[in-house]
Amino acid sequence: MIGTNVLRNLSLGVLMLCYGCDSQFNAQQDVPKDEKSTALQPPSVQFQNGTHPASKLATKQAICVLDSSQTDVCMDHHAMRVVSLFESALDGLYMLQQGHKVVGIPAEVYLQPLLYQAYSKLDPRIAAKQLATPSQGANATNIESLVLLKPDLVIVGSGQTQTIDLLRKFHIAVYVMESSTYAQVKEELAEIAILTGAEARANQLLRFADRELAKVAANTAKQANKESIYYAWSGGRIFSTSGRQSITNDFIELAGAVNILKTDASQPNVNPETLIEWNPDNIVLWNSDPELIYQREELQQLKAVRTHQVFNLTPAFIYNPHTIKIIVTAISLNHSIYPDSADLPVATLQLKILTELYGEAIAKALMS
Repeated sequence: MIGTNVLRNLSLGVLMLCYGCDSQFNAQQDVPKDEKSTALQPPSVQFQNGTHPASKLATKQAICVLDSSQTDVCMDHHAMRVVSLFESALDGLYMLQQGHKVVGIPAEVYLQPLLYQAYSKLDPRIAAKQLATPSQGANATNIESLVLLKPDLVIVGSGQTQTIDLLRKFHIAVYVMESSTYAQVKEELAEIAILTGAEARANQLLRFADRELAKVAANTAKQANKESIYYAWSGGRIFSTSGRQSITNDFIELAGAVNILKTDASQPNVNPETLIEWNPDNIVLWNSDPELIYQREELQQLKAVRTHQVFNLTPAFIYNPHTIKIIVTAISLNHSIYPDSADLPVATLQLKILTELYGEAIAKALMS
């Protein structure tokens, strides 16, 4: 665990000395020859509206991006050994076809059965539980174990402030993620691509996502009235929701619907009386059994209950809106609430999207 005692730990200082001596050498191990030969080339990624605004290329020898903490993250070569303590970033690395560079993952991948099942299809090392797990959540990172992995890039969530501060003191490149809006999801995927040398792949993914969502927007634009949605959090927290400044609001709007909650509060709680007063057209759950809604006596008169318009987004890996897979969530939701506008079955569209993100074999395995 992180604490002041860690800073005083002499063994950690020794580890850091070792890290500084040979991290660049170790970063080059187990990397295909073609990647080694281009590792020092600066990226020149072009996005739909020009060069990605958040990226900054300092010199020929430096690769720099500005992360969500407004900190410049600079490297003298593309990352070859990556520890991702933020699950959505880990997913993004596999979409970017950079999974072979991963040397450390969050413990939740092994601890959550459905998550482990999904990642086992992406990486045989995860299936065999061979990748290290130096972190078990915010402020629960074993710094010594992390340093022994000799990463040249560590990706963390913004809540892991102690880990971020400590690693930066030791001059380890740390990229901080939030993924709190769709725009930020795209920006962060692009920046991870710059740091790992996967700019062309990021271009491909982001253009595909924009094209698919444009098709949804064209269909929903024909709707005379937009359907309303009440969103409930995972784990049965049916009276906890998300306001209009949230990733949830983004996928609701991308689906061509309207968030029933009109405030900007990101994580408000409501009571049954308020939900009854709002009377949404649809209720969307996240990994929760719809029976939690259908069985509540006081909610029987809700329109969404009477019309059986209660939807459960599961499995969470496929519907993770904190990744580019927000398009899967938005399109599936769009087809559920506007079935007449659907040109293809939802399963067909999901397979198409997942194939683009992971390849056909993995896509089929994820949906089996």
